[in-house]
Formats: sequence, C-alpha cells, structure tokens
Amino acid sequence: MKILITGANGFVGSHIVEELAANNYEVICAVRKNSDLKWINNRPVKLKYGTLNDKTFLKEIISETDIVIHCAGVVRALKWDTYNDVNVTGTKNIIEAVLENNKNLKKFIFISSQAAMGPSFEDKIRKIGDIETPVSDYGKSKLLAEQEVKKLKGIVPYCILRPAAVYGPRDKDIFSFFNMVNKHIAPKTVKEHLIQLVFVRDIAKIAIKIINNPVSDNKIYYLADGKIYSWQNVADTIAVSNGIKTVSVPLFDFIFKAAGSIFEFISVIVKKPQVLNRQKITEMLQKAWVCDNSQTLKDLDFTFENLENGSKITYNWYLKNKWF
Repeated sequence: MKILITGANGFVGSHIVEELAANNYEVICAVRKNSDLKWINNRPVKLKYGTLNDKTFLKEIISETDIVIHCAGVVRALKWDTYNDVNVTGTKNIIEAVLENNKNLKKFIFISSQAAMGPSFEDKIRKIGDIETPVSDYGKSKLLAEQEVKKLKGIVPYCILRPAAVYGPRDKDIFSFFNMVNKHIAPKTVKEHLIQLVFVRDIAKIAIKIINNPVSDNKIYYLADGKIYSWQNVADTIAVSNGIKTVSVPLFDFIFKAAGSIFEFISVIVKKPQVLNRQKITEMLQKAWVCDNSQTLKDLDFTFENLENGSKITYNWYLKNKWF
C-alpha cells in the first residue's frame, strides 16, 4: 500500500514516516527542494520534491497513492497571510487534487491541532461537536483547513486528528521547558493554567491504526494522554522522572506577555518567526485546554504514553543529541 505524507521532514511528520516504514508501508514523502531532510534521510522512502501550490506536482503524487497523511503546515508565522497560504490554501489544493485525480483514495488523514478547538470555558471539557473558538491565527487556519478536508465527505473517507500540546524527541517548542528543568528550574505560573499533552510517537501510532479502520471514517479525534496538568505538574514530572532536583520559580502572566512581545519584536527585526510571539502566549495563558479523548480510546483501542515515560525518552534524546 502506497502512503503519501506531506510535511514528512517535520517534527510530527518524521515520526509518522518512521512508524510507516517500521510497518513496511511504501512511503512517499512530499517535501520542498530546500527542506532539511536529516530526520528522514536514512529511511526507506521515496522523495518527491514540490509544493502544494503546484497542481501538476499534486496530480502526480496524488494519482499514484492509496492513503494521504497531510501533515504539512506552519506552526508560527509573521502574519496571517502565511498561515492562510500554507495551512488553508495548501490543504484546499491537495483536497482539490484528490477530488480531481483520485476519488478511489482509501483514506485522507489530516493532522490538525487542539488549537482549532479553542480553549475550555468554565472548566468544561471540550467535546467533539462543541463550537470551535480558536484564539490564534494558527488555530483559525487549522479550523479552516479542517473545513476543506470535510469537502471529501461522501466521496473519500477522511479522519481529522487534533493533538494536544505535542512533546517528544526533535521538538523545539517544549524543549525550552525541558531545558529549564535541566538547569534545575521548575517554572510555575502564579495563576493556574491547565493543559493536556500527547507524546509525538502516539500520533504516529494512531495514524497507522486509522489507515485500515473504517470506524474512524469521517470523524475527528482528540489526541491527549487523558491527564490534566498545570505547568508546575509538567515540570515536576519531568524532574522526578529524570532524577533532577529543581527549585520552583513563580512567574506572573505579565512576564510571559512581555516575553511574547520581545520575541515578536525580534521576529520583525530578523524577519523570521521565533518560538514565542504574543499569540502563542495568548494560547498559553488561557485558563484551560482540556478535551475529551474518550471517543479516541473507544474507537481505536489505544493506550497513550504517560508523561513519566514520555518525558524520560524525550529528555534522554535531548541529552544524547547534545541539545542542552
């Protein structure tokens, strides 16, 4: 079975490629010509160079595949136009290519984000079917991309995955948190902010489970390990799991807001998005990001990796690869 994956060289995409290869699928990776391929270079995959704006390229790669896993996208950008061009229009283009060139596609799997859901309100767990209220351009772009995917309904089976905050080997975002713990600092927000997490390899394993599972057709799944954490809980778990003694450092929300503004200013100066910006901080400082993963557990019969084991694997990877 031939499986096409977009964004194959990225953090999440490269882990999906690993899992596909381990399960002996024929993997086709759609990548840009200037992409950094270090995470997939030694994998038994076929590389196809092009962009999601090139209809000829899309026709070529779509017509010869059985499954599409659409993982390509931008997580941060300097302006809305970039989110729209890459996340929304890119998805629109690949959906149109499927409808025009391969209506016999067996499944279209889209890696979306919990950001498309929006934060929880009044301490209520967000469920599938709730009205989405994204608070960032990234979240809005993912929600619009999901609407493009839903155009396949009745023609090609699709499945949308909404991961919570993703961590694991190769991640650059939550790495900064691991780095602080490694320096014996446990950051703690003065106001409590609740989050959920998912280990990156679980996303890859779930994508594999969905491929031949008709129960997942035309559904949306939240991916989270099921536990609800404060940032203090996360820091403490990483520290204890890896035998690190830490000192708790309380941080007021205004410190995060100031950091977001500073990083955004730097982004403008260097003309390159930084890890943080004001919108990322706005997401981070919501009261809660809590979703219901019960449908995922029921339909896919899946057990998520717990943070204790996941953080140990991740921390040791950072150590081995000298990221600290």
